[in-house]
Amino acid sequence: MKNNTLAMLATISLVMSVAMLISYISPQVCAENGHTDLQTCTQVANERLLMIGGFFAFGAITLIGGAIRARIRDKRERLSRIATGK
Repeated sequence: MKNNTLAMLATISLVMSVAMLISYISPQVCAENGHTDLQTCTQVANERLLMIGGFFAFGAITLIGGAIRARIRDKRERLSRIATGK
C-alpha cells in the first residue's frame, strides 16, 4: 500500500474494533450490578456494537481497497514495462 497514512488508520481502526469487542459488557451483567437500569445498559451496549462494526468496516474496506489498488498499479507497471521492452 503506497499511502502509509491510510494503512496506518485502517490498522488502528481494526485494533480499536477488537479492543472494543474485548471490553464489551453484556446489558444483563451491567444491570445486575445495580449501577443503572437495563434500558440504559442496553442502549450503551447497542452503541458499542455499532461503533465496533463501524471501526471494523472502515479498517477492512480501507485495507482491501488499498490492496486491490496496489495490485492494479503493479499490473499496469508490469504491462507498461513489457510494452516498452524494459
